[in-house]
Amino acid sequence: MKGNRTAPAQGDPDTADSKANGNTSTALHLTPRQRRALTALLERPRSREELDRIAGTSNSPDLVSRLRQRGVLILCEHVNHTDRDGVKGWHGVYRLPESEKQRLGGAL
Repeated sequence: MKGNRTAPAQGDPDTADSKANGNTSTALHLTPRQRRALTALLERPRSREELDRIAGTSNSPDLVSRLRQRGVLILCEHVNHTDRDGVKGWHGVYRLPESEKQRLGGAL
C-alpha cells in the first residue's frame, strides 16, 4: 500500500505531551545519563553540545527522544548561528517548560 508518510498528530491523548502533564506518583526510573540531563535542564536551557558533555553521551537528541517517549515534555528551540567559516546554520537548545520543572522537581 502506497501513501505519504506523515508525522503523528500532535495533541492526541496518547502522545508524550499529554502524558507529560500527568502526575508523577509513579516514580521515573531513569538511567544515570537521563538523570544528569534532566537535572541540568531543571537549572536552565541547554544546547545539544552541553547536554552531550553533562550527560556523558555523544547523541543527546536520542537521549532527549527517549525521555520524551517516557512522558517527559522537553521543548527544543532552533537558534540561528554563523560558524567560524561564515556558514549559516542552526543548533538546538533544549528546555523544560515551567509546568514540567514543577512536576519533575521533586521526582529527581
